[in-house]
Parts: sequence; C-alpha cells; structure tokens
Amino acid sequence: MDFSGRLGGGHGSGARRDVDEFGRERRNRPHHRKPYERPTRGFRGGRPPMSGRAGPADEAKEIESRLSSLIIKVGDKNTPTLQNNLDALSVVLEKDFTKHEATVLKTFRQCVLELPWKVTVYSTLAGLLNAKNSETGAKVVGLMHAVLRRELSAGNWGAVKVLVRFFALLVDANAISATTLLAMLDVFLKPVVSDDGTEIAVSAQNSCYVFIVTSALLWGGRALKQHAPEELAVRLQTIEHYVQRHSELNQDNTLTAVFHDAQPKGTNILAYQLGVLREVAEAEWKIDAVFVPNGMFASELGQATQHDLPTFELPTGLRSDSYYVPCEFLQLVPSPAELVVRRYVLQDLIADTISQLEGNRKDCAKYLMQVHGLCGEDVCSVMTAAQHPEDVDPESSLVFEYMMVEVLFTSLMQLPEGPYREMYYSSLAIELRKAEPQILANVFETAVENIVARISSFDIECINRLSNWLAVYLGNFGFQWDWTKWEGAAEEAENSPRRRFVEETLLKLIRLSYLDRIKAQLPESCLSLVPSKTPAHNFKFTVQSMDERTREVSVAMGRCLKNKGTADQAMEILQTHYSQWSDVDEETRQGLAREMLVEHVLLLGSKTFSHMLNAIEKFMPALQRFGDSPEAKLQIAQVVEDFWLKNPQFCAITIDKLVNYRVIDPATVVTMLFDTSHIGRWCMFHLWEILRNTVNKVNMRVVQLQGRLIVAQSAANAIVIDDAEQSETQQKPQGESVEHVEAVLEQMLLEQKEVVVLTTQRFVQLLSSNDGTADELDRAWLMGRFKEFMRSYRVQIVANTQALENQVFTADASQDTRQVFENTRVLST
Repeated sequence: MDFSGRLGGGHGSGARRDVDEFGRERRNRPHHRKPYERPTRGFRGGRPPMSGRAGPADEAKEIESRLSSLIIKVGDKNTPTLQNNLDALSVVLEKDFTKHEATVLKTFRQCVLELPWKVTVYSTLAGLLNAKNSETGAKVVGLMHAVLRRELSAGNWGAVKVLVRFFALLVDANAISATTLLAMLDVFLKPVVSDDGTEIAVSAQNSCYVFIVTSALLWGGRALKQHAPEELAVRLQTIEHYVQRHSELNQDNTLTAVFHDAQPKGTNILAYQLGVLREVAEAEWKIDAVFVPNGMFASELGQATQHDLPTFELPTGLRSDSYYVPCEFLQLVPSPAELVVRRYVLQDLIADTISQLEGNRKDCAKYLMQVHGLCGEDVCSVMTAAQHPEDVDPESSLVFEYMMVEVLFTSLMQLPEGPYREMYYSSLAIELRKAEPQILANVFETAVENIVARISSFDIECINRLSNWLAVYLGNFGFQWDWTKWEGAAEEAENSPRRRFVEETLLKLIRLSYLDRIKAQLPESCLSLVPSKTPAHNFKFTVQSMDERTREVSVAMGRCLKNKGTADQAMEILQTHYSQWSDVDEETRQGLAREMLVEHVLLLGSKTFSHMLNAIEKFMPALQRFGDSPEAKLQIAQVVEDFWLKNPQFCAITIDKLVNYRVIDPATVVTMLFDTSHIGRWCMFHLWEILRNTVNKVNMRVVQLQGRLIVAQSAANAIVIDDAEQSETQQKPQGESVEHVEAVLEQMLLEQKEVVVLTTQRFVQLLSSNDGTADELDRAWLMGRFKEFMRSYRVQIVANTQALENQVFTADASQDTRQVFENTRVLST
C-alpha cells in the first residue's frame, strides 16, 4: 500500500500542497468564513466526498456562476477598460447563450431592475448581443418586454419607470426603433389627453404616467431627436400642457409640501422634472452626468437588427393612491444652481436604487456607495474617495454623499405617504454609516441640523417622522449626539416645534434605553427636556388620597386581584361594597365601581406589557360588562389616560388592546382624544399615535373582511360535487356564508364611516372655534395634524364626501379647514 500521499511526499521532492501531513485535503478558505460560505455545506456529516471529480452538472453550475458574476460586475466603474470588458463579455455571453440561456436572461433581468444606476451599461450590452446575434437580441428584448407587462399588472411603478428608461436607451443601441419607443410612450400618454385632443385629464394615474414618460425622454430624447424629431415635439407638447394644467390646479395646494416656507409646486416633481427636460433639450439632449457606452460601439451597433415590440395595455381599476409619483428632491445643503441637470440625474438614479433594493438594506447600502462609479471625475465630488474629505465644499461642486442623504430623507418625508415603511430608512442609514463611519456620520448630522434649523416651517407629520428616524438611528450608535447645538430648545415655549421635536426624540430614546443613560448623554442645560423620574403609572387610590369607605373597597379589590381572583369575584366585591352607598344614585355608584375596577386592573398589569395584556384578558368579561354604553366606554378610556398620564407608551398600547378586545370602540377613542382637556397639548405626539393606530385598525378590519368576502364568494360559486361522488366522500366543512360576511362588512363600513366623519368633525369644530386652541402655536399643531389626517385617509374622506359636506363642512366651518378638504379631494383624483 502506498502511503506517500498521506505522508505528504509523492512523486518528486517537497511537500504536497493539496493535502496536509495526515493526507487530508487542505482548506483553501479561512476557517472564519460564515457557515453558508463553507465548502462542506450540504454534505452529510459536514464533509464533502474525499474522491471523484466534479461532474458535468457541477461544471455547468460553475460556468453559470461565472457568467452571472461577469454580468453583475461589468461597468461598476467608468474605467478605460470598460469598452474591452463590454466587448469581451458580449462575446462570452453570445457563445454560451444557447447552453445557459435561462441563467443569462435571469441575471440580465435582475441587473436591469436592481442595479438601475448601470442602465446605460446594460442597454449597451443588450445592443452588442443583438449586433452579434439577432436571435439572442430578440430574446433579451422580448424578456424585458414581458417583465414590463408583468410589473405593470402588479402596479410596481418604480420598476416600470426603470424598464421604460431601459427601452429608451435601446433606441440608441439600435435594438429597437424610434417608432417602437414612441408607440410604447403613447400607451402611457393616451389617457392623458381626450380622444379629440382638446382636454387634459389631471389625475394621480396620469401624473404617474407623465412622470414615467418624462424620465424616459431624458435618456431617449437624443435618439428620438435624430430619427423622429416631429413626433418627439408632439409628445413634449403633450407633457408641457399636462404639467401646466396640473400646476394650475395645485397652485395653492400645500397639503403635500414638506417645507411650508418654499414656493408650492404642486403635489409632485412634474414641474421641476419638466424644467430639467427643457435644459437637456437645449443642450442637444446630451447627459454628461453618467457615462453612456453606446458611442464606443457606434459602427457595430449601427449594423444590428431592430426588433418590434407587441402592444400592451395599462392596468385598470386601481385606486388613486395605488399610483406612485415621487416628490421633488429636498435640498438640505447648498449646491451649484448651474448643475441642476447633473444633480437631478444622479439623485434620480439614487432614488431608483433605494426603491428597487428595498427588500435588502445591506445590498442597497453596498450598491448606493457605487452609484457614482459611472460618473466622470468632474461630475461630482466623492468624500469617501477624497484624501481630505473635510475640504470638499458642497457649494462649489456636487457632493455625492450629500445627494444620497438628501434622496433618503426625500423618500422618508414624502407626502401624503412614503413608499416604504419608516424603519427601512432608519436601517438603511445605519448600514450606510457602518460602511463609512466617520464621513457619513457627519453627513447625516449636517442634514438633520439643517432640517431642524427650518423646523418651524417643516410639516408636522414630517417632524414626527424625523423624530422616529433619529431615535432609531442614534439607538444603534450608542445614543451619541451633540446635544449642545440644541440646548437653546430648553428655553423655548413648551409647544415650539424645535423643543417638541427634541423632547419627543429624547422620550423615544428613553424607550429604547433607560432614563439615566439618556441623562448621562445630555449637558446640564438640556436636562429639563427629559422627565425627572422614570415614567410610571398614576394610580389614583393611594392610602393618603381616600376616605374610609373608598379605602375599604380599594383594599378588598387589591387583595382579590393579588390573590388571583376571578372577574366574577371582583364584580361581587364591587357590588357588595357600593350597594351600601345609599347617599349616591345608581349611576354614580356604577361610575365609581367602573373606575375602581379599571384602576386596579391597570395596576395589576403595570409591570410590563405582558402583565398588562394578561390582566386585561383575565378581567375582560368584567370590563365589557361595565362598558355597556358610550358614556361608560368613554369613562374607561379616560381612566386609562389618567392612569398612564406620565407614560404615553403604555397609554397607547393599553388603549390599542382595549379596542382589540372591544371593551371600548374606535368612536370612544376619538371622543377621548378631542376632549377639551387636551387644549394646549395638541403638540403631544402620543395623542396622534393613538388616533392613527385606531383608524388604521378600523381600515385593516375592512380590508380583511373584503378579502373574506372574496373567498366566500369563490367558494359559493365553486362547482357542486356530483351527488354520487359526494355520497362516497367525506363531506367537507362549509366555509363562511356570503350573506354573513356581507352583513359583517356592512357593519364595519358603517363603523369606518362613523370614525372618519366624527374625527373630521372634531377637528373642524376645534379649528373653527376661538376656544379650540390655547394660542397660535397650539392651533398650528392642530392644523398640521388635521392635514395629516385628511391626506393619510383621503380615500375614506372622498368615499364619505356627501356625509362630510352635510354634517361637517357647513357654514360654521372655517375657511382654512374648507380649503384642506378641497385640496384633499384634488389629491384623490
């Protein structure tokens, strides 16, 4: 037996590198790789086979992996070798396309959608593949057209915008004709103009379509100007007429303005985008912000075959809030005015990257830092690549990091609502700062400080969002912040925007940590902005504050609950004691008993959220029995608010759970929140958190019931099983009847209407009365929350227009509340 292999010898002198001294295969990778990166993954016992060569399947996978990697990495940077890389890659892909067609097409599709900042590279690559083999080019173009139809059906407008831009660049790559692109754009522009061409229809749907077409023309305008100048002029005229009409209708509409000190430009980016388009047209449709490789292959692409695209239809029946038109990018740091085109193009690509990679914040952060890769050296400054980042001046040149942060905050602050959850932007900012700790920490700090400097004109809802974002962001970096820059807030009025923002942010940080740790981070001048003691409950029935007979009831209730008594036992104690109070009437006794029960149940659950939920669930029958009228429900809600007066977080959670268990109803919560006792406190964030949670819960129940109704109708319309077959098979349990679900849904829709109308009515009554607010600042807070409510629930507002006009917006309503109502209706068209 030959042991030479195991001994590290073999044929010739010297140690073998492929095995160790025990004959085991050497690891080519370090031991600290993640489990899913280790080569042993997938084999039983954690070890791969010791012998045998890789089979054809393994070789094919390796080739496919290499092809995918080449497609993904090509064009990461604008280097002198980009031309050779693209040419070589097109040769490799054309050669292996037949064997690995599925992999190539899948990777190409993913790259176009998820790496939108490299769209010029992939359009050129598609053109080269088409020039080398028209059949391969036809398959690539056909795949992307199928993807476009699919994304249209799904209403994924961010992806649709990226894909239409890709097709616009294919004209310059000679893969499709100018006529084909114009036909595609006409599909989007057709709903915009009436059949006789005399009227412009302004709506959320058409604004979305015009935005997509305008974005495509920025990139495809040069080719269209060369091949179809008259047709291009007609489309541009249609866009200009639409934007003009849109601007006229939204001239005074500030409902979606993030900063109220800026000139209102409507509800979206269309007017600004049209201005950029005009500047590009004046520059002969040249965009120098991003390198377009088509010109390097002009002779080869000029000989390619052009492909036709089948027609497609736009989706129908979508709600107005299903369409996506982003707002104008916020400018948080000064930048050169003459570079508006470069700034828009780069920020647009950054925004598309944030949108398309929303599902993976780590990849999004990674690729965001590469978006500037295709820019020339003189297009923008990159602080992370500069030898002296502190010397980079945003006033003299575009700074990539500042533009990236501006786009992130633009999406976070977008009104009427952001495209994604607020937590996405917090987590993305965290990943970005981890990638470049020093530079991006300073960039984020500068952006936040510039916003706070203008916070008096900042939208109220956006103040809330910024506070949430900053709390989560700081919570991931040791709560470190230069609070001395905001120490002047402690000397401002309690309801001033800056002080309220700082206080609410600190309260959220206390939730994420604890009071003493946050106090340790603050300078002495800011300690008045946080509570002096840890937030706690406000139990009413303490020994010092009770008379003798009240003390007897409270002690008995406390012993009952402490000894794990039941709801019936608690009710019996209350009945026994309060029945002896002959000096008060029955209604008063019921109110006292109700208050005693709720206070002790809350005290029982005051330790943690879990304790609170268990206490409410255990005594839910007694609570429901006491909440037998609107007045009783309102008292329960008010007792909860008083009990958690010093702990808004527990108050919001308790109210939410009582609504869940139907102890109180949504209308009760609305009545409690708009009580006159809150006048002067409309700046408190937790009040509107409770309102938002309550209305969202009602809307969610409606959506769930609508889904159940569809299921019930489908089941009712199913084919009936043959009698003979039914007798031989076990009878399946019947689902919900259509009549039952319809009845429940009808009741829920009435509750939704009641909540929407009642909330709007309370807002208007307070804002239209001289006694509804304490001062001008208090009214500004209330008006800001009114705007937030109207635009957030504009679909429900418009659905109940008749009731609102008859019951709320009467002659007594103030003019500014009427204007908000009219702006909401315009926003919902």
